Amino acid sequence: MLRTVQFFFYTLILMVLSACGGGGGAVNTVSTSSATTSQPPCTLKTYNTNYPASFMGTRAIPTASGQFANSIVRGIGLKDYYPGGENNGCASNAAYARLLYLKTLDKLVSDGVDVVEIYQYGPINDLAAKTWTTDEATWQIPKAELKWLVEAAHSKNLKVSLAWQLWPVDKLNKSMTVYNASNMPEAEMVRILRGWHDVMKSMAVLSNDFKIDILNIQWSAFYFPQVTNYPEPATQEFLALIDDVRSVYSGKLYMGTPRFYDKRIIQKVDAIIVPLTPLWPWTYADDATMTVSSLKQKYTAQIMNIYADFLAGAGLSPANIPIIWDFNIQSRDKAISDGWVEDGFCISPASNGAPVAYSDPNCIQKSYVTDFGVQAIAVEAAFQALQAQTQFKTYGINFSTGYWLTDTLVPSEEGFPNISQSIRGKPAESIVKAWYKR
Repeated sequence: MLRTVQFFFYTLILMVLSACGGGGGAVNTVSTSSATTSQPPCTLKTYNTNYPASFMGTRAIPTASGQFANSIVRGIGLKDYYPGGENNGCASNAAYARLLYLKTLDKLVSDGVDVVEIYQYGPINDLAAKTWTTDEATWQIPKAELKWLVEAAHSKNLKVSLAWQLWPVDKLNKSMTVYNASNMPEAEMVRILRGWHDVMKSMAVLSNDFKIDILNIQWSAFYFPQVTNYPEPATQEFLALIDDVRSVYSGKLYMGTPRFYDKRIIQKVDAIIVPLTPLWPWTYADDATMTVSSLKQKYTAQIMNIYADFLAGAGLSPANIPIIWDFNIQSRDKAISDGWVEDGFCISPASNGAPVAYSDPNCIQKSYVTDFGVQAIAVEAAFQALQAQTQFKTYGINFSTGYWLTDTLVPSEEGFPNISQSIRGKPAESIVKAWYKR
């Protein structure tokens, strides 16, 4: 999800984890008796995993019909929020967040995951500046905790991929929309890409220091179509970025699509990330009759369209391009027909889409209909389509921000895991686990 700087502190409060636990402490001996008192240990709260039967929807839940080849990299991304809102009796908020991360990593290992994707974000200090910098104090995950999280993942034999979300609002509350006009001059587009270059260079240095295995070098969750207006200058900027990042970083580089099919870029990175959605149009009437078969046809058609794009744009056989298919399928009744909606906090149409408190009666997230079946059907359909296609060399599978950091499936101030693209605790997780099994 894309968050703006004015939402940052609000969403940290909004996503506070209302849990309880204990914190380690010294034992105090009572001098008049042999009794001792101590604080309970710092432990995880048991989160409520119950949910209404209606959340399952009315469609039959499919079972996994296949298993990916052992060579395919299995990935899932952590939900893009930092669970540091409470200490729950632990010595610090960070100590409790570590417990949540550890349990989450264990569950990913159980699901057969190879790579855990971590989303990091924070505002640019000044979007108008010649050199773009970020303030570590405003990062979503504190720097020290990011380092710990990478080490914790490695201790469980998980590789780590880092993605940086480009915010459209800087610390001075200036919006990227000022610069992101449809008639943007080439010079302004180049200036923005060079600012992004600055951010990626700093992330590359950090990634090398933290021994992060994979760095995503294209911004995440930010729409910047103007690069297609100037394909050659944009390509040259990314080629320079890749070379500069390679000079300070020894891990793998992933590049996102759409918009970059140039073979010069493809040949310089280790894999290309391709978001995979069913081919539209997909209507509300299609929602009502959705089956694995009908969605598989739509995914197959979209794969063929992507194949044509690569043939036309890259001048390379797509069969020789390492592709990571990326998913963000939500668990709500209109997830396919309407697409993605905010699932981390409340927004209000009455406030022009601004965030509002969970208690606000205008919170539109509460009006969405939870349907775990839609997500499960779509995942199985997509996997079947990928297994059957022969046009591409599948390097890996990933679910962006696809795993909530607690077991809860009911909406609360923490957010809306019930409608989220997170697969945690839902029927889709069992399907993914079966396909990921080796």
